[in-house]
Amino acid sequence: MSTAAPALPEAQAPLPAAGDGNGISLKGVSVHLPTATGELQILRSVDIDVPAGKIVALAGESGSGKSTAMLAMVRLLPWGARVGGELLVGPHEITRMSPAHMRSFRASYARVIFQDPWSALHAMHSIGGQLVESARAADPGLSKAAAWELSVAMLARVGIPDPESRMRTYPHQVSGGQLQRIVIAMALVARPRVLLCDEPTTALDVTTQEQILELLRELNREMGLTIVIATHDLDVIDGLADHLVVMYGGTVMEQGPMKDVMGNPQHPYTWSLLQAQPKRQGGDRLLTIPGRPPALDDLPPGCAFAPRCASAAPECSAAVPALLALAARDHRTACVRVQQAVSAQKGTE
Repeated sequence: MSTAAPALPEAQAPLPAAGDGNGISLKGVSVHLPTATGELQILRSVDIDVPAGKIVALAGESGSGKSTAMLAMVRLLPWGARVGGELLVGPHEITRMSPAHMRSFRASYARVIFQDPWSALHAMHSIGGQLVESARAADPGLSKAAAWELSVAMLARVGIPDPESRMRTYPHQVSGGQLQRIVIAMALVARPRVLLCDEPTTALDVTTQEQILELLRELNREMGLTIVIATHDLDVIDGLADHLVVMYGGTVMEQGPMKDVMGNPQHPYTWSLLQAQPKRQGGDRLLTIPGRPPALDDLPPGCAFAPRCASAAPECSAAVPALLALAARDHRTACVRVQQAVSAQKGTE
């Protein structure tokens, strides 16, 4: 009679490890989606580093690739998507995980909060039932009573009044702001290491936006969560994020510490985005970026932003610029003109 321990079912097998910490690293990541006429490339050689326990913002106009980059971190992409490059979330290599491991990973290690909280909740099930289900999906050994207690505690933590009673209500009985807090609580009952937020405050009024953002700050400090936020509004994440990644045309234009990128933007696209923010204009006329973002199936040669850039030169269309470090090692930009200026300055020193 064999004394070997029985094998775990595939769905409960331990997640494969490939690194350390709870940070996120994308190196040369590409994403192709199938279309009726072939594949469409959405991301092009994306390099992003998210330090463990930090808040990182992915910013850019609609169609820049920020949401695709974030959802690639948990492989929540349309059917048939092809992902290339190296994509590490904590110790997990996302592109190599089996479907069963991926389900376990999404249930416990990394959770996603979407723009519309209704998309995460079932209208026909009570809030409590859905939170309990979320907690037990992350930890199948958790009893219903323990999951209920944990869910009540998390509702209280995110600022829901009378959480015990709220557990017995349904989504349609809750305001939009409270619903987003409940969705955050539903993620937290899994005790995740990584929280991915796709435009989490867009559908909320300004006051509620501030409350949700402050809640995310507190959760980051208290729980050490690594948080990634995709947004088109730089004012939203100013003062919230530690690190900023600016995307355009499916690639990274600039990234670095939030205070450095916001205070001293190097890429013309970053500068243009900042100038288009209402809070920076005061009583002046709001500036806009001329032209429109390019179609991903018809990108211009070289720098994708060159046709809209007032500083563009012929060399900007010669080749796609690499994302290179500036004077500050962790502040990088993909602008040929800026890199030439930095090189010239170094040559005269």
